[in-house]
Amino acid sequence: MSSHQPPPRPDALRVGLFLLLAVAVSTALALPFAASWLPADAVGLVVPLAQLAPLAAALVVRRRAGRWYRDLALTIPSWRALALTVAVMVAAFALVPVLRVLLGLALGAPLAAEVPLLSLALAVPLVWLVQSLFAIGEEAGWRGWLHRELAPVGFWPAALLTGLMWALWHLPIVLALGLQGREAVGYLATILAVAPLLAAARELSGTAWAAVIGHGLFSSLRVAIDQNVLGALDPATAWILEIASWALWIAAAWAVLRLVGPLCSPRVR
Repeated sequence: MSSHQPPPRPDALRVGLFLLLAVAVSTALALPFAASWLPADAVGLVVPLAQLAPLAAALVVRRRAGRWYRDLALTIPSWRALALTVAVMVAAFALVPVLRVLLGLALGAPLAAEVPLLSLALAVPLVWLVQSLFAIGEEAGWRGWLHRELAPVGFWPAALLTGLMWALWHLPIVLALGLQGREAVGYLATILAVAPLLAAARELSGTAWAAVIGHGLFSSLRVAIDQNVLGALDPATAWILEIASWALWIAAAWAVLRLVGPLCSPRVR
């Protein structure tokens, strides 16, 4: 075990300040869209800046005793544990969307008129790489510093509390872009539901890099399957698939911890 142990209890002041700083940045970047100073199409230029906010907030509030990259879990305690965790993340982020598709078909949802398999096969690796790079700022803050800070309360409370804060951080841009109803609820609830799986990647590997890779898969492989395989859904079916997906993400986190946890040595939280 590393000598860098988590504090005996979470520092509520540091955690609160971290959240305040991160949300303040996302709110400031969302305001130009809410005020119609920028078109919604420009959000892709702003999001990468917002994704750096959790990293910056963690650097501000962290204790100064340790190295900053250790505090943000940007070291790699075990390449074996990281490789195993990444392999499991690839499987999980493919399996959950596939199960969603199968459930949709069982409920009578149509297949898309054309599934661009070749285009997806070429695009997904590139999108995964880009999204993983963009996710470094987020995961260094959420699953890096914050996960370590909340570790004393236990895995599930820490993972879900981090997920709630992560969803709250996304809320300003969701509101600014005018997302409503199922679209807004589904977006935010999916963020909360997938948070334990990313936390499991961090927990098992001992590094935020596993969560970075998982985040990239969430924004590439998962999106490619969710958006390109099934056709138009009626509202009832869409809600059923949303709720089922939330349950599947939670179940995937539980299964990963239960099945893969014994194969990974305990690591720094």
